[in-house]
Amino acid sequence: MTRQRSVYLAGPAIFHPAATILLDYLKEVCAKHGLIGISPADGLAELGAIPPEKRAAFIRQSNIDKILACDMVIVCISPFRGAGADAGSAWEMGYAEALGKPVIAWCEEIQPYLARVPHDRDEDGRIFCLQHGMQVEDFGLVDNLMLTAGPIAVQPDFESAVRVAAGLA
Repeated sequence: MTRQRSVYLAGPAIFHPAATILLDYLKEVCAKHGLIGISPADGLAELGAIPPEKRAAFIRQSNIDKILACDMVIVCISPFRGAGADAGSAWEMGYAEALGKPVIAWCEEIQPYLARVPHDRDEDGRIFCLQHGMQVEDFGLVDNLMLTAGPIAVQPDFESAVRVAAGLA
């Protein structure tokens, strides 16, 4: 008998006001496709017993441990608090990829990243962010190339990402 594969569910859903309900739903979708969804909130019941100054380190290590234990990562890179993906989710993607784990990203925003960043072009055609004056990449991808130019195409929704993950299992 084959063991069920597990997926770490990275993304900003943990910050949603109804995070528990939302993450439980994402786990149900995983189960429907034969996968075990592991959320960043799993196992944090004891968080209240951790001194406040140690909670951030505890959560970080808990998420690292979950990524290590899972077979792959499904990550939401929909814009969060700005034009791009959540920084913590981006870190988790890189960590999982460095471990050799498949990373399947999904994004509800399908227009290219450049369309979400106020920009202008200089006389040489280079694209600059109006807010910071830094160049903006223009590869037609939904976010930074390091998050989106990987071996698995960014999926347009969570269920599509889960289907890809189930196909790898």
